[in-house]
Amino acid sequence: MMNKNKINKYLPLSLAIMFSGYTSVSIAGDQVEISAISAFNKGTAISKGFDQFVASINEDKNAPVRIRYVGGPEAMPPFQIGNAIKNGVVDMILSTGAFYSNVMPAADSLKLTRYSPQELRAAGKWSQLQKIWKEEMNVHLLAYTNYGNEFHLYTNKPLTSANLEGQRLRITPIYRAFFEELGASVMQTTPGEVYTALERGVVDGYGWTMQGVFDLGWQEQTKYRVDPGFYQADVTVMVNERTWSSKLTKEQRDYLTQKALWLESLNDNNAAISQNERKLQQDAGIQTLTLEGNEKERYLKVAYDAAWRELLDNDEETTKRIKEIID
Repeated sequence: MMNKNKINKYLPLSLAIMFSGYTSVSIAGDQVEISAISAFNKGTAISKGFDQFVASINEDKNAPVRIRYVGGPEAMPPFQIGNAIKNGVVDMILSTGAFYSNVMPAADSLKLTRYSPQELRAAGKWSQLQKIWKEEMNVHLLAYTNYGNEFHLYTNKPLTSANLEGQRLRITPIYRAFFEELGASVMQTTPGEVYTALERGVVDGYGWTMQGVFDLGWQEQTKYRVDPGFYQADVTVMVNERTWSSKLTKEQRDYLTQKALWLESLNDNNAAISQNERKLQQDAGIQTLTLEGNEKERYLKVAYDAAWRELLDNDEETTKRIKEIID
């Protein structure tokens, strides 16, 4: 089990200085401006909902909050975003748990949920998760977006079974244990490095959601998508806890919460968006490799068993708490 005391909790000094001006400031009367950074490039499939969320707030003349969008990966490397939000260097982030598992190893558990954001809230499970994220990350878990956008394996080497031996795959912590369990060799990179790695043959494939392959031109270097999909995109909006509880008024918190519910409602569109993405991938020449029968069952079983096992090894106590809520 990973010793939490050994996890790096502090943002490098250079980044702290660089982003020191990005915390919340009052700008007019009861209105406050808060800073936001995304782990994803603005305008890409995973970021679109958040982009609309920010725009809807900033275009509302009566909004008690404004959001100063600092940028995406060009402003801060995705794997440093967890430290930034935890330490209050930035007020708000959009990120998947994979990018801040160095700060909260159990965060990646959310990808394994069987519940939609609406179901989590209706059952009182969302407030339980908020409590855990507050304790572990010093954040208020505001919204869960991209639910319904499943992950897939994309590869340039054909396969007819769940065996991934001989496959060199680009990963993030999301699917590392899964791909390794099936025999693949893996390497971790940021999304911006994937195209070149494919082009140069450094990797044979990668894991990614159904949506977003076209954002960085990966379709040009991709031959196959493997079905079925697995996991859920676990992209959340988080607000630094001190900003949430001390710098925002109740009116401002309530406003952001209502906007978060609106953002989560956009998840209802993901089935149609993903279906359209399938057609776009087919038209771009990406062929579908479909696992069926026992191979499909093995593939999915290993996906979930390997993920839970890795998460429990990294942080047994917190993972068990999350598993009881979402599994």
